Amino acid sequence: MSKKAIVVISIIALALFAGCTSKEKAGETAAAPDFTLQDLSGKKVRLADLKGKVVLLEFWATWCPPCRAEIPTIERLHAQYGSKGLTVLAIALDEGGWDEVKAFVTEHKISYTVLKGTDDVSTKYMVRLIPSTFLVDKEGNIKKRYMGGSSSEAVEQDIKALL
Repeated sequence: MSKKAIVVISIIALALFAGCTSKEKAGETAAAPDFTLQDLSGKKVRLADLKGKVVLLEFWATWCPPCRAEIPTIERLHAQYGSKGLTVLAIALDEGGWDEVKAFVTEHKISYTVLKGTDDVSTKYMVRLIPSTFLVDKEGNIKKRYMGGSSSEAVEQDIKALL
């Protein structure tokens, strides 16, 4: 293996694991940082107001192919578990106009809540790559973190366990 390939693999590995805190590595839970963001209609959504529900937070962007690939899975999870206590919040990190995000959501018939992300919120969650998904339990603690895409079966099993 060439030195260049080793360097590239090392950088990717560091990017994937750098966001883990010592608590996450030990399997402990950490409180999900609270935030208030606007949805597509301009309504403010506050994470703390969702205590008592399991929340799937998806950091994504319209231009991101792996993010686009996860939309059908998230849509299915939202449809299947929304009435059982799951809330899906998709935090768009697009830097372009919000109108582009609205058009994308309409075109792809996304029915779960899409929020306009901020640098502050992505920093609080240590988002280094997208998609990054967090599963928050009913008490407001981060129970799982999936970086760069995830297995829909694993996410579904984790959701079931928390509901």
